[in-house]
Order: sequence, then C-alpha cells, then structure tokens
Amino acid sequence: MTDQSKEEKLAEYVLTHPQVESARGKPREVLRLIEEYDSKTQLEMIIGPHKGQVIIDEIKKVNPKIMIELGCYVGYSAILFASVLPEDSKYYSFELNDKFAAIARKFISLAGLDHKIEIFVGKASDRLPEFRDKIGNVNGKPKAVEFVFIDHWKDVYVPDLRILETLNFIAPGTVIAADNIIYPGVPGYTDYVQGSAEYKKEHNKTNTNKNGAEYVGRWNIVYKSETIEVENPNRHRDGVEISRCVDVLAE
Repeated sequence: MTDQSKEEKLAEYVLTHPQVESARGKPREVLRLIEEYDSKTQLEMIIGPHKGQVIIDEIKKVNPKIMIELGCYVGYSAILFASVLPEDSKYYSFELNDKFAAIARKFISLAGLDHKIEIFVGKASDRLPEFRDKIGNVNGKPKAVEFVFIDHWKDVYVPDLRILETLNFIAPGTVIAADNIIYPGVPGYTDYVQGSAEYKKEHNKTNTNKNGAEYVGRWNIVYKSETIEVENPNRHRDGVEISRCVDVLAE
C-alpha cells in the first residue's frame, strides 16, 4: 500500500470527522475542519482566513456574476469565496492535478456549493479557450470576467495572466487578486501589473509565453495595482496583490 499524500490525509480527516454531518451544507464549518487539520500539519497551500478576508472585502465591492480561480488545490478558496458571491453567481476553478480536483469536489459537495462552483481539470492554457466558449459573448465580443483569483505555480502567474488578457477576459472593472506576493514571492508579477504600457509592450515582445506563444497578452490594459501586506499568525509574512483594470488604451 502506498503512503497517503497530505491531501488524501486531509480528505480522510474531514470526511470521517465526528462533526462532518453537522458541517454538511455549511461552508464555514467545512472550512473550519480544513483549518483545524491545517493548524496541525501546515499544508501551506491554502490561503487561510486572514488573507482570504482581504479578498472577500474586494469581492463584496464588485459582487461579480462570474469569478474564476487559477489553482483550486483542495477547494478551500473556492468554498471561501463562492460562499460570499451573490446567489446567481458562478465560480469557475481551474486545477491541473486531477487528484486535488477530486478532493476539492468532495469538500465543495459537503459544503453544499455544487450549484455555484465548477472545476475545470487541466492546464489553464488548454481549458480557458473552452471556458470562453462556454460563457459566450456580449454584443459579439467575448464576455469579460469580473473577478479573478490566482494562486497556483508562481512561475506561471504572468504567463496565465497573459492568456486571460489575450482571450479578452480582462476589461475595465475586472479585479485580479494574486496570493503569495511576498512569500514565497512571484517572479515578475508585480512588475507586470504595476508596470507602464511601455514596460508591458517590451515584456510581451521579448518574452514568449511559456504556456503558448499565441497568448501574447495585451500591453494596452491598464491596471491600478497595490500589494496588501497581511499578518498571518504562525505563518510567514505575506501579501496579496489587488489589481483593477481601469482602462484599455487604443492600440
């Protein structure tokens, strides 16, 4: 018998917990069980309630009808954020690892949020074009996404943001929240979202997108962006980057 992964151990802990039935249909209680396990084992890969609250505050300013997440992991953030979305909103999460996605679906079902959350398994570069077709167009143009949460492999934050830009998911009013900006840090991300149009044009011209050369990105998207530092008890000091698309310059 192979050893269980930490994610499988988490699933067993939550799904066999003495309080699991009392948590059914209650997102906050499901999150509490995950946090209870995390406090003992330090999973490190869930956003947790402190940084999560920063993003919840931003979500409530927007009340998005469509929110997407790059990096589902075990579904903690999907449950946390989908539970505060308007009832008629949809949360779409993209996860590369099918085993993580399977665990996330179990937790999402336990929380009673199957109707609000859909998980796409596979590389974002493969699944995002399909997702664009799924949500359709408005007046002949691809429908923009109102809120994006990025929390996956740090070296693909910028490449995947360039995919979102290329596919026209980003428009004035779109908010992008990115985790782990300070620890462990995200190479080049703040430079990109805080950079000038000239910086982005040069970056996109000289750096072929590792997740698909066709996803050049859009230098003319203007972000108003800031790093919000968050004290995380018993964790490394970290921060969340909140970027709002405020304009699209003429090409």
